Amino acid sequence: MIPPVSSVPAATGSVAASGATRAPADGFGDTIASALEAVSQAEFDADALATDVALGGDTSVQELMVAMTKASLSVDLLVQVRNKAVEAYQEIMRMQI
Repeated sequence: MIPPVSSVPAATGSVAASGATRAPADGFGDTIASALEAVSQAEFDADALATDVALGGDTSVQELMVAMTKASLSVDLLVQVRNKAVEAYQEIMRMQI
């Protein structure tokens, strides 16, 4: 089951992409690190399911597609957050003191 968008770990820091409960992050860096771990785990899960399907395992194609879509959306979200962070940094650097 895919969690709703409001419980994305990068936004709250309390729920992992896999749905497991996690302690709240101490700071921004910890939140980013946990989001990166969640994205990486989603990619590893999708890769493992793809291997299982390719080898004729018990995984259905539907499960594989859900995992691949979840991983793809996680990466897309991560890229958008990175882009916004870079834009914010550039805007701060353009400020005159």
